[in-house]
Amino acid sequence: MINKIIKNLFLILFFLNLSTYFAFSKTNTSILIKINNEIITSIDLENEKQFLLFLNPNLKNLSNSQIEKISENSLVNRKIKEIELIKYFDINKDNFGEVYSENFITNSNFKNKEIFLSKLQEYNLNYKYFIRNIGIDNLWKEFIFNKFKSKIKVDTESLIKQIQNQKNEIEELNLSEILFSSQSNMSIEEISKKIYQEIDKSGFEAAASIFSISDSKNFGGKIGWVKSSQISQNIYSIIKNEMTITKPIKTKSGYLILKINDRRKVNEQINMEEELKKLVNIETNNELNKLGFIYFNKIKKRTFISEN
Repeated sequence: MINKIIKNLFLILFFLNLSTYFAFSKTNTSILIKINNEIITSIDLENEKQFLLFLNPNLKNLSNSQIEKISENSLVNRKIKEIELIKYFDINKDNFGEVYSENFITNSNFKNKEIFLSKLQEYNLNYKYFIRNIGIDNLWKEFIFNKFKSKIKVDTESLIKQIQNQKNEIEELNLSEILFSSQSNMSIEEISKKIYQEIDKSGFEAAASIFSISDSKNFGGKIGWVKSSQISQNIYSIIKNEMTITKPIKTKSGYLILKINDRRKVNEQINMEEELKKLVNIETNNELNKLGFIYFNKIKKRTFISEN
């Protein structure tokens, strides 16, 4: 009899806890956006905010509403990519994203994985969430490369002549970028004005996260050190004597605003084969970014997106 009472009491407590859990979940989790048959919740949005802040701490210079908007756009874009990728790849396997995560740690400023995981905890960011995001972002790049690589035509003869004209002493520049395109409802002048106003208000890195269409936006537009020989002659002639931030530069991929973070002179022997390979990679990546952007927008247009 006593055992029966204890059993009934346990069941009552269990269901009370269960109902409390669902009530709590309902009040604290809401569906924000539906994308085809997928949903984005308020918890997803909070996780994405922390993910983007982890990659680009300069986002904290923006208002909370701006950060939420950037995070929402990032979530939507990645979900669209995920829906497309799942047609061709198994992205739900347990170890998906691990390799990309290891590469990220190796190429970052973290000395080891333990320090990296500790930093994730500071941002209250789940490791599985991080590696899935990194996995999708990098797998998408590989997917675009394999899809369009046969369409990329690089003028190697022109690049060889460019290398032959190089001197042993060259300049290296530490650059950040904002790549943007024209919009139907705004002129380039209007978009540019908004970008420069945001740069003055919140900093270049934060403005890149808002306006840039390049993958570098997640890192505040940072490109890093680039040799002058690896920059197109047209762009280098513009930034050669520029000390800070350029005016918009028209390129094949869109309009480019560059920030020169630092510059230095280096002396080195030019290796024709290695230098040509680097230049070909840069030209290829520029073309892939353009084709990938066009392809993504086509997918997005035929995707059902509904905001609650």
